[in-house]
Amino acid sequence: MVIALFGATGRTGRLVQQRLLARGDQVRALARDPARLAPHPGLAAFGGDARDALAVRRVVDGADAIICCLGMQDITVPATDFSDSVHTIVEAARAAGVRRVVAIASAGVLADARGGLRNQHGLPAAFANIAAEHTRNLRTLEASGLDWTLMCPIDLVDAPGGTARWAFEDLPAGSHTGYADLADTIVAMLGRRDAFGRRVGVVSANAAPPTV
Repeated sequence: MVIALFGATGRTGRLVQQRLLARGDQVRALARDPARLAPHPGLAAFGGDARDALAVRRVVDGADAIICCLGMQDITVPATDFSDSVHTIVEAARAAGVRRVVAIASAGVLADARGGLRNQHGLPAAFANIAAEHTRNLRTLEASGLDWTLMCPIDLVDAPGGTARWAFEDLPAGSHTGYADLADTIVAMLGRRDAFGRRVGVVSANAAPPTV
């Protein structure tokens, strides 16, 4: 497959890129500084910003699927850079005829038994900005008409992979998600038709709280 990858220099994106290349996929990655992407025969690196429609379209053209590992740089700032980027990627996908999109949000956009989303119930004010951005991204994907999947981890930490537990539209019991397990699950979901239009809660059985 040819995969357009956004956020390839981030902690999850780097691991996703490694897994895609290891299984023989061709990766087209966008980065503000493409020099940060290690050369690989299966990697085409592009420079640019994910809010730039032309830059995004260059990466998406010719792809079979899109993986978006972007996130917020500063959750304390009420900016819309993250959701603007996701909107730009979705519009490029529709224009290029690329139907499959896998993106990352948080467990806060999973449905809550009390109604609405988890992030609408008892969320500390410090997380209001990131909750709003993730919710905007969920709504953008829902309205896109694309075959999307939204990955929903909780409290990402560095931890060995191989212990991911996931569920459609729910969060398995657990307190953290390892970056490696998230990357593994993203790649696993890429070809699953039963994941179209679904949110996927992901936790790690072995992920311990980060030490200070």
